[in-house]
Amino acid sequence: MNELVPLQYPQMFQGLFARRREKFVPLVEEARSALHALAVPEALRPFYDTVVRDNAQPSFMLLPLMFLCMAEASGGIQPVHRRFLPALILSMETCATVDDTVDRTPMRSGRRTFALRFGEISTTPFVGSLVALATQEAARADPRLLDCTLRLFTELYALQLWERQNLYPTEGMFERWLDNRYHENTLGVSFGLDTALLLNGHAPAPLSMHQAFGRIFQDVDDLVNILEDRRSEGENDDVLMGAVTRPLLVTLARYPHLRADVANLWRVCRAMTGSSAVAVHKMPAHTNPTIERLYRPVYQALREVGVPGTVKHVLADYRTCVESAPPAFRSAIQEMTYTWVDRLRRRTGSALITEEQIHDALKGLEQAA
Repeated sequence: MNELVPLQYPQMFQGLFARRREKFVPLVEEARSALHALAVPEALRPFYDTVVRDNAQPSFMLLPLMFLCMAEASGGIQPVHRRFLPALILSMETCATVDDTVDRTPMRSGRRTFALRFGEISTTPFVGSLVALATQEAARADPRLLDCTLRLFTELYALQLWERQNLYPTEGMFERWLDNRYHENTLGVSFGLDTALLLNGHAPAPLSMHQAFGRIFQDVDDLVNILEDRRSEGENDDVLMGAVTRPLLVTLARYPHLRADVANLWRVCRAMTGSSAVAVHKMPAHTNPTIERLYRPVYQALREVGVPGTVKHVLADYRTCVESAPPAFRSAIQEMTYTWVDRLRRRTGSALITEEQIHDALKGLEQAA
């Protein structure tokens, strides 16, 4: 049996994940080995191995790490947490495959996405197989996990289906689009944290905490997308793909005249941008001279206004998330959310935020338990 490729642990997200690396890496490696040894149909094995065995950094790896953090904080990492971890990682691979296909993303973490490698048509049966495997393994770890795993897939994929059908939305749909985007992340965050709590005999965390964390999750990703120009690594530009983001809405609120520019830009993108990851990879939207010219003033305004305005929202949500956390787990939530906010301090290039600003965001809150 072929060996797993060496694990690439998150580098830009430090904080709690860096401090717990020595303990968490063996658990992640154990889970990866269990997934590779999982009995799957022979016809599925080459595709499955591409996603599992050959992937040095499991997709959405931060969520499994959050699961381990919450398990540790709520009573300790039990054998049942270790049994569920492979199913959780596989669930995240399933979500990433759908996400990449819906977003027409050619690359993820330096690797070709499943949609680019095998085509969108192949994604449908592949995701069906992964959903079946993930839910089966979740139920084997603990029968109580079956319902929450199925609920994740049902609700998340319904939202992503809506998103795919409403790319390049009209202005009247902007707020709903962003709410939908945040809800997707809230589902993922609650899945990672509440399953850890469930297995230690605790009630789910408050929805307000999950919602604030979900917004942080999305906004930090969108800020990085703008400022670190991931296009050079084969990833898409959110705005050119027709997505509504917080930085975009903050920018349009400050400069209403750009609404017409965005509408014109999206009219052109809708006609010129490829409908698949393969098409986008062959002709990225930002390389089209007409699109690049139309996007330039919007992009400059995003960096000038949208970025700092969104950072303020991230800091406000950081406070809301910690304040909403149950006192017994508030310290763990504070450390996890701090790690996300700190990602902006560690961004490539000049920092977006200072250590003092992060500290001041929690000023006046009661000490975590």
